[in-house]
Amino acid sequence: MRLGLARTALLLALVCAGRAAAQNLITQDGWEGFAMRDADNKFDRCVLYNRTVAALTASPYGMLGITRDAAGHIGLLVFYEPRALTRGNTTVRLKLDQRAVVAVPGDVLSDFHVNVPMLEPETVAALRNAKTIEATVGGHTIRFDLANVDAVLDRLDACVKIYGPKS
Repeated sequence: MRLGLARTALLLALVCAGRAAAQNLITQDGWEGFAMRDADNKFDRCVLYNRTVAALTASPYGMLGITRDAAGHIGLLVFYEPRALTRGNTTVRLKLDQRAVVAVPGDVLSDFHVNVPMLEPETVAALRNAKTIEATVGGHTIRFDLANVDAVLDRLDACVKIYGPKS
């Protein structure tokens, strides 16, 4: 019964995300996303996914999101296959191109996705020009080909300026 409720809640969240995206859709070179709000309807962060919002709504698995919050922190949302992960705090091992692996703190929010709220500046600099990224959590590795991440990061900055808190 709990699994059915969780699936229903996920579907509802994705449908609502689709509606929100229609109001503040942002795009950049094949990436699509939107400004996210918290439970109190306050700005949380902007996100761009490596697929369309329609594709996100159809299936939230096997995708990557890059985020930027109001403080300027760049983060990641990494989506695996169902039942791949265990909820809770974790270490995410990231490999950008042929660079050394870096370990970053993350929070597994569901059985298939992990939130990395903040990357170190050196990792963000490497991400700007990376062609691939691998993320490993609990022995599960997923790889994404990347393109135009520099422009994606610039678009996220613009999104925060438009939809984020005003000084």
